[in-house]
Amino acid sequence: MEGSKTTAWIGAILVHIALLAMLIFSVRWKHVEHEPVAVELVTSVAPPEAVAPPAPTPEPVTPPPPPPPKAAPPPPPAVKSPPPPPAPNPADIAREKAQAAEKEKAKLEKQRADAEKDALKKQNDLRARDLKVAQDKAAKESQAAQAAADKLARETADKLAAKQAADRAEAAEKAARDAVTARARAKAEGDYVAKIRSKVRGNIIAEVTGNPEAVFAVVQLPTGEILTATLVKPSGNAAYDQAVERAILKSSPLPKPDQADVFKRELTLKFRPQE
Repeated sequence: MEGSKTTAWIGAILVHIALLAMLIFSVRWKHVEHEPVAVELVTSVAPPEAVAPPAPTPEPVTPPPPPPPKAAPPPPPAVKSPPPPPAPNPADIAREKAQAAEKEKAKLEKQRADAEKDALKKQNDLRARDLKVAQDKAAKESQAAQAAADKLARETADKLAAKQAADRAEAAEKAARDAVTARARAKAEGDYVAKIRSKVRGNIIAEVTGNPEAVFAVVQLPTGEILTATLVKPSGNAAYDQAVERAILKSSPLPKPDQADVFKRELTLKFRPQE
């Protein structure tokens, strides 16, 4: 029985040694170039030799078997280099160049469009700024013009009011002068006509009942000589009318006025017996 155990131990050790050798060989093989290598591993355990049975001895204490050696970690998988890319096709090269040219063209067109857009925006901003400046200037000029117009209107209105007041005052003064002149002229004319009627009345010789009125239109020369005496309103008493006509003609030349401008070539004279 002891011999069988020894044989088993020897076989286990040999197996472990073979495994370790295979592991070392495998690691070394990974580090060399990929050359076809054929490895044939034959593991055999030699049959135990016939051993004569030992002399009977006291059975020793069998020590525990040593632990099996730890297996080395497997090596990292080899990184295979990627296969080289295929040679470019002329058609593919031309297509890529065309695509690159199209992209560059689109990029340039976009840059140009952006530049034009920015330039247009700047131009519009400048125009808007200039327009606002012009509008502000026009508004200020309009306000100034309106203020000047208002001032001129006020001054004109004041001048017009002052002129109207002066005209009214002058008109009132003229009216007052005219009224005085008219009254003076009317008095002078009244005195002139009264002097003529007084002279004519002194030459009337007639006996009349009542107080009828006879009206005559008399035309005279500047010297007072009478040219005509025409009855324009009879008194209803022919004898009285004829007496008055004779008295008028007899009074030629008629008295002159105190003021030369009061003289009238044509006079309207009214006579009543009891005046």
